[in-house]
Amino acid sequence: MNITKKQIKMFAAVTSFVLAALGSKISLAYWANAVTGNNTPKQGHVLSGTWDRYTTGTAISTCAALKTNVLTPNTSATFYLTQDINCSTTTSPTSQTSTFSGTLYGNGYTISNFTLSNARRGLFYFLSGAKIQNLILNNINVGTASSRSTGATGILASTNSGANTVISRIRIYNSALYVTTAGSAGGIIGRSTASLTITNAMVQNVAVNSTSANSGIGSAGIVGRTSAATTISDVYYEGTLTSPYNSGGIVGLIESTGALTLNRAVTFANASLRATTANAGGAVGRNDRSGGQSLTDFFYSGAIYSPSNLAGTIYTGTAMTYTNAWAAQWSWSNTPTIAYTAMTGTSANYTTNYVALRSSLSLSWWATNMPNIANNPFWVYDPTTFLFELKPRV
Repeated sequence: MNITKKQIKMFAAVTSFVLAALGSKISLAYWANAVTGNNTPKQGHVLSGTWDRYTTGTAISTCAALKTNVLTPNTSATFYLTQDINCSTTTSPTSQTSTFSGTLYGNGYTISNFTLSNARRGLFYFLSGAKIQNLILNNINVGTASSRSTGATGILASTNSGANTVISRIRIYNSALYVTTAGSAGGIIGRSTASLTITNAMVQNVAVNSTSANSGIGSAGIVGRTSAATTISDVYYEGTLTSPYNSGGIVGLIESTGALTLNRAVTFANASLRATTANAGGAVGRNDRSGGQSLTDFFYSGAIYSPSNLAGTIYTGTAMTYTNAWAAQWSWSNTPTIAYTAMTGTSANYTTNYVALRSSLSLSWWATNMPNIANNPFWVYDPTTFLFELKPRV
């Protein structure tokens, strides 16, 4: 069926009016993820889309309400945002035991300008079977360089501690976290000890900074450390990451009981990805599990650092299965030997799917070599970086 963009907007507006008049508590707007063609009748085609403005549960319109009802108590309730929320005048939550096992519909709105204390360790503390979707976070900072968090720390949550948590269509921009002692650090979640799914997530211009000298922790753009089944798809990390041990673009440390399935991911270390003592990987800082890992359609670009030569544009540690992994314009820093492969950081011959200059990555290159990203409606080509990233609209 042929549907124009104008018809979609008209249908959404009429549906919203009718449902509002009826006081309905169901979703009320259709957002197309991708439309081809133009506004000429019968020339536009809806490729995919979802109903994603929800009015089920308790409405949240202020940062005070967010803090009181969603972030502070133990709750399994359902909430939805009704507008952008500025938290610049709201003090940080202080609870270190609160567990969110409910649902939060961000509805495409932004929570911004929240400075969380070093004791809080994340917007949420524990997640357990939670569902969080269609949410944008901007300028959310956890700790400071002089007052660092002392445990597992993430911009969205400190720890996923309960099974079947699902995080989808999330964007995190212009944020930072600072960790010390035995704390894993992640751009989305610091540590996961239960099954976790993350899909359609972009973490951009986010700094992950750890000074923990504990070799059993991890720091990463998405999940710092996992000891459980973790499924991640359609993710993009861009930023600066530094930690003494186990620095990964997507996951820092996979423990011996952990498992990772990663599909369609891009890491752009636009400054550097650094492990100042050991183990740095473009996708995974260090893998400790034999088997149980699968990586497909991964791309890395940027400087990578590990003084012990344990660095790879995909991973270091125990062997992982990967398919169609590429790197462009990466460089070693203080890693003089090529006795370790660029892709895996393990002793082997020097081999990699490598493109010398990122500027050579045209749309046609992506369509030929990474078609599962280039032809996916979630992704869009950025001509300034020559990389594909997730679309800004969630």
